[in-house]
Amino acid sequence: MKTEAQGKGTFGLLLAYVYRDRPLLLRALALLLLATAADVAGPLLAKVFIDDYLLAGRLPWLPVAGLAAGYVLLQGAAAWLRYRQTLRFTDMALAAVLDIRQQVFAHLQRLPLAFFDRAMTGRLVSRITNDTEAIKDLYVQFLSVVLTNVVLLAGIIVAMALLDPGLMLVALLLIPAVVGVIYLYQKLSGQAVADSRQLRSEINSDISESIAGMAVLQACGRQPDAAARFDRLNRRYYDARMRTVNIGAALLRPAIDLLSVLALVGILQVFGWQQVNGVAEVGVLYAFLSFLGRFTEPLAEITQRFNLYQQAMVAGDRVYQLMQEPVEHHGERLAEIGAGAVRLEAVSFGYRPDRPVFRELDLDIPAGAFIGVVGHTGSGKSTLLSLLLQFYRPEAGRILIDGEPLADYRQAALRQGMGLIPQEPFLLAGSLRDNIDMGRGLPLADIEEAARQAHLLPLIAGLEQGFDTRLGERGTRLSTGQRQQLVIARALAGRPRILLLDEATANVDSETEQVVQQALARLHGKVTLIVVAHRLSTIAGADRILVMHHGELVESGSHRQLMARPQGRYRAMYRLQQQARQVAMAEAGAK
Repeated sequence: MKTEAQGKGTFGLLLAYVYRDRPLLLRALALLLLATAADVAGPLLAKVFIDDYLLAGRLPWLPVAGLAAGYVLLQGAAAWLRYRQTLRFTDMALAAVLDIRQQVFAHLQRLPLAFFDRAMTGRLVSRITNDTEAIKDLYVQFLSVVLTNVVLLAGIIVAMALLDPGLMLVALLLIPAVVGVIYLYQKLSGQAVADSRQLRSEINSDISESIAGMAVLQACGRQPDAAARFDRLNRRYYDARMRTVNIGAALLRPAIDLLSVLALVGILQVFGWQQVNGVAEVGVLYAFLSFLGRFTEPLAEITQRFNLYQQAMVAGDRVYQLMQEPVEHHGERLAEIGAGAVRLEAVSFGYRPDRPVFRELDLDIPAGAFIGVVGHTGSGKSTLLSLLLQFYRPEAGRILIDGEPLADYRQAALRQGMGLIPQEPFLLAGSLRDNIDMGRGLPLADIEEAARQAHLLPLIAGLEQGFDTRLGERGTRLSTGQRQQLVIARALAGRPRILLLDEATANVDSETEQVVQQALARLHGKVTLIVVAHRLSTIAGADRILVMHHGELVESGSHRQLMARPQGRYRAMYRLQQQARQVAMAEAGAK
């Protein structure tokens, strides 16, 4: 349920973007006032013509022609001013939504990874696309139309008051009645609108998940189940939207039409009483009937647009909630990583409070050392790298880089001074050059050297466009091994002082594993290497191998030292891998 403070925050957020371009807003308001004045003046001229000339039985050519010309000019001016006003409001609305989208996406990029662990991709996409689009409708459709009609109502009320205060009071009875209709609509449709926005997010999330896992769905034959789940979501969304439509169709336009008829009856009754008492003017009645039509039209427009307001406010609530998520803060004191020494002092961490991963972990890695990290699934290997990259913060203890707290380094220093080669390579849909550079503005010579070290130059030489070859979504033009080589080149191109590898050889062939090992050999002693490995052959040449078990460091030493321990975990893991490899080679030879 939305709180009052949250509602005010949402409305304040939306208004802030309206006021951002004040000169444009003032020009739009000036055009609105002029257009309203031109609209209201028309019936007043008609009243003068009827009472002063037509009913008086005299039609002098010059005054009547002047009234007719004035009427035509006023209507033409009103149409042109409305056109210019609409352009100004639309320009302001689209600029506001452009700013909102950019700020939401920028804010999203500054959120800690812990937020993305619990957030669904489809829902986040919906915040940036569907919800901001609904806010655009608020600005373009609701705000522009409602503001225009509110000003028009004010102008009509002033004109009515000048003509006949008694008839004006009858017309004003429409306003509280319409406010009551809007209030009732809001109460009845609020939950249905919120449900429809939520279900649209779930549909987006389901589509994203199904597309990402299409290979698994098809391999397991689960397409009918996925289709049935999507159909259920779709039907629930349809039902929620139809509840909103039904409430609106029953309350909004029919209620306004009924109230308009009642107002018309009231005005005719008052005019009849005035006629009996000899104080009625036909021109005034004509002007009032004309104003009444224009009076009820803005009220109808406001109520008809109120469902857009409901949807936009729900969307605004969701955007506001996202913008209230606390961003990740980095230090400002240290601008670069030096030698690359790493130290952990009594570090404790867990993704959930009741499930700690590390308990007072101590670790000392000298600058330039080659450190291997091994252990069974869930032992904390990848978590160690995430903490070093400051994707997560320790719950207790501290991490030091070159003797300085990790929290004191600027984010740019960490991203430039640390390189990451993940298990699953992430590639952009851009060119080879784009995927190595990653927006860092690196010289071509550095990109080419990184490609050479990653053994990519033979591949690039065979491509017609070389480094400018576009790779397609997620790098579909490359094999798994080539994608990993490209990620290696990306990490090396930044010349990091600390290089982190997170099971970079787990899903590649022996040729790509050899490329990784050669790269590690060249960097050994020059860069601090921390390599999480599933294939133990990758880290056999490490200075020290850390064996993790349930978040604790249970063994430490070189490959030779650890193999010398008869009951050691590392020795058992290494022998098990060797036996599996021998079985695989024997089976391959038998075929």
